[in-house]
Amino acid sequence: MSASVLGVIPARLGSSRLPRKPLHPLAGRPLIEWVWMRVRSMDLFDAVVVATDDAEVAAVVRGFGAEAVLTDAAHPSGTDRVAEVARMEAYRAHDVVVNVQGDEPFVRRDQVEAALRLVRDGGWEIGTAATPLLSVEAWREPSVVKVVLGDDGRAMLFSRAPVPFARDAEPTPADLARGPFLRHLGIYAYRRDALLRWVALPEGVLERMERLEQLRPLAAGMRIGVARVAPGEGGVDTPADAARAEALLRAEASSASNDESIAGHAPASLAGR
Repeated sequence: MSASVLGVIPARLGSSRLPRKPLHPLAGRPLIEWVWMRVRSMDLFDAVVVATDDAEVAAVVRGFGAEAVLTDAAHPSGTDRVAEVARMEAYRAHDVVVNVQGDEPFVRRDQVEAALRLVRDGGWEIGTAATPLLSVEAWREPSVVKVVLGDDGRAMLFSRAPVPFARDAEPTPADLARGPFLRHLGIYAYRRDALLRWVALPEGVLERMERLEQLRPLAAGMRIGVARVAPGEGGVDTPADAARAEALLRAEASSASNDESIAGHAPASLAGR
């Protein structure tokens, strides 16, 4: 019997870089709705729920037709929020839990499936995904989380710093395309027992310094497998990210509208191709 998979989208209202981030409007919809629409379209989950700390966010989420649960506002990380949902009676039957962070409006099915496959089929306690960095500026940018991998695909380090550090010269575009310079994506798959073990650990020094929740289990010796996936758009963490996302979403909508218009006026023999 295949494992039952719960998808959880944590959405905390407070954000130091982008105030009221889940409700930030992008191309006519709040950010959290774009993420939910992407996740809902994937055929990977037996259930999907948005986990938030705020009644306003919950009301907005329910307003566009999604399931929302209120969780403790004191949680130090999204994974702690996800674990609270996993413990609820309604969701205890799920064997695997997937956390798709609520600021990833361009998350793709192949990215989520790659992380999920590590846990469901690959024997890892925790799975996540990373994509090649696309520029030196992204490598330097603290809002872009980098990951360094071991030869077996396990995460050795997550950091906001430009890692791995190139001592002799900054990486060239060719280095970024083929080398170990990877951007971590906001996706986690956990075996249920691994998720509960993660959140039972005390918040660590490195986690507090970098404000990266994944450093907690890593520092405690838990193994995190990382799937390499094709380059894609990053998440929304800053006003500049939001402006970029707005432009991309509007361009996508315009392209889809043009495609529908062309199909609607094409000869019957071509319209369905």
